[in-house]
Amino acid sequence: MENALTEPLSYSRVSTYNECPRKFELKYIQKIQEPSHWYFSYGKSIHAVLERLLLCHLGEDGQLYGDDAALFPTSLSQLLDENWLTEGYAYPSDEDRKRRQALRVLTAFFPVFQSTWPQMVYVEHLINTQIDGIPFTGIVDRIDRVNDSVLRIVDYKSARPREASALTSHRFQVALYAAALSQAEEFQGKRFILQTYYLRENLKAEMDEGAENCIAKSREVLATTAHRILQGDFRGKRGSKCLSCDYRDICPVFRRI
Repeated sequence: MENALTEPLSYSRVSTYNECPRKFELKYIQKIQEPSHWYFSYGKSIHAVLERLLLCHLGEDGQLYGDDAALFPTSLSQLLDENWLTEGYAYPSDEDRKRRQALRVLTAFFPVFQSTWPQMVYVEHLINTQIDGIPFTGIVDRIDRVNDSVLRIVDYKSARPREASALTSHRFQVALYAAALSQAEEFQGKRFILQTYYLRENLKAEMDEGAENCIAKSREVLATTAHRILQGDFRGKRGSKCLSCDYRDICPVFRRI
């Protein structure tokens, strides 16, 4: 598998490999498709609305406007309808319930978004770079300028942080993005604040002090992961997630559980 890095690594790929190397092999090397799930559609729908919001302008009255119409509150529903994805829902009633939930989430978040809008300098910022010689790609949801020397890296999550391990993984994601951004001349010498924003709870998890250590650790994890992939180490990892894994029916590790 010496050609396993013909495609750049990303947060999703690194996270998948460390969850289970066999899952990484099946998904990214053998290219076996996962089935559709409602939570993929739900998260993509909310992110699409957030991206549309960022194309708006701030009026003198402090409201966000798309063209000449104030966005709050009725246009949020329209934006959600225009960007709603339907794949993966088992029943129409489930889809309707999740759509109403998504609208509540966006409505609750809108004042927060509105108050921090002037700080934003980039949205859906594409990264294609190398970190310590390792090809890396990703899309940063949002970059804020706190002051001339400090930037805030923001990633939005539509899922709940159910476990401490999820919080650690999500922090690792924004740390990787900061490591990648620091390679660009525009961002060199900047200090980064790492933020994950949980939309359903309207809650932010932010790291300022200690961010540099977290960024350094993310580079170590990336290097170790890349090395193991290049070595062809795709041994399956048994764990609690095996029961819900989309590849369990073709995984020899699961069949031995």
